[in-house]
Amino acid sequence: MLCHARLEIELGKDSKAVVSSLRPDDPEWCRCVAENEKILIEIKVEKPGTLLSALDDYLMNIKMCKRLLEVLGVFYR
Repeated sequence: MLCHARLEIELGKDSKAVVSSLRPDDPEWCRCVAENEKILIEIKVEKPGTLLSALDDYLMNIKMCKRLLEVLGVFYR
């Protein structure tokens, strides 16, 4: 069985920076791109558990990146 998910997250001007920081961890069955101030994530896997784990990883890493950008913005204004 093939499990497929597509997630769109509106992040604003920082979407390209976040995607470039996530790219080194992308396996061949995941695609993460920045498009029009959004992050688009597509995942295609065989198992539902793998799909949920991948989505959870992406969401946690995006949350961390966003927080880091906020903190860095305070220091570099």
